[in-house]
Amino acid sequence: MKFGRGILLIAAAVMAAAQPGSKSPYPGAKIDPAGTDQAKLAAVSQPDLDVTVYTSADPFDKVYAHFKTSAREFKMIGSRTRKLPNGQELRDAFFILDSGEDLAASKNWVKIQRPYIGQFGLARKSTQNEIRDVTAIVVTKKK
Repeated sequence: MKFGRGILLIAAAVMAAAQPGSKSPYPGAKIDPAGTDQAKLAAVSQPDLDVTVYTSADPFDKVYAHFKTSAREFKMIGSRTRKLPNGQELRDAFFILDSGEDLAASKNWVKIQRPYIGQFGLARKSTQNEIRDVTAIVVTKKK
């Protein structure tokens, strides 16, 4: 049960609503409007989550190093290297920003991912996933 709840929280974190005016968690990262639009559609199922989606052109390793110095990394059980159909590696990492022992217990965490994958065509009535070669920084706070 805990595993399923964790997956739901992660999915909600990736898709939940971004909050305009939030301070960037990483130098130069910007709120992603397409991710925000997508996130608002999914936020209904997790009203206790306040999630902001940012993107950066910086490589995954640089963003990872930034968070590694100031937060505690959370390793997902069963995490593995994943490859996209085009052969590109999908990389992600989670960092807990409070005293929570895991993501389910935390009230403040970050997921970083490269490339960023989403249904950014939703505003255009498309259901195609789009892969963008940027590093996504998804900040999640529980209310």
